[in-house]
Amino acid sequence: MTITFEADGCTIFLPETESSLVNPELARSAIERDRNIRRSHLFPLFDATARFACSLLVVPQGCKPFELPRDPWIISIGDDMHFSWGPQAFPAESLEAAIKAAEHGVIITSGPDPFPYRVAATVAVKHRMNCLLIETLPHQKDAWRERIEAVRGADEFTGELPITYCMPFPAKGAA
Repeated sequence: MTITFEADGCTIFLPETESSLVNPELARSAIERDRNIRRSHLFPLFDATARFACSLLVVPQGCKPFELPRDPWIISIGDDMHFSWGPQAFPAESLEAAIKAAEHGVIITSGPDPFPYRVAATVAVKHRMNCLLIETLPHQKDAWRERIEAVRGADEFTGELPITYCMPFPAKGAA
């Protein structure tokens, strides 16, 4: 099953991909084997998985429906891979379940800045809370916020989701 949707008067067909649950053993051995991983913006996520028993699920655009991993989890939504299509590029039921189960959100529109990845890891490791990490582009920030508000607002038990935003600096000359 591929994800199909309309955008700007065109029909978009995304190739079917798999989500990937990071194995703690493999994360541990990769960190020990390759010192460059420690310099990566993704290191806090792998460290949370390898040393602190947090689940890490990587979800690319066009993926098949996915199950929520064991708590506490970090689900990394990759909406910045080729084009940024927003929430419509992900399986609706799976995305809705993740939004409802999340206890904190991180929306990154600025590229590989390490800070928001540390926030997601801290939420999962220190506070033992589920964190939804969304990597997207600036023009999709509002679509993601609206989707989260629509899902969380429809469920009286979940309430508002606290979200940490990481956005690019404005261009020179911007007010």
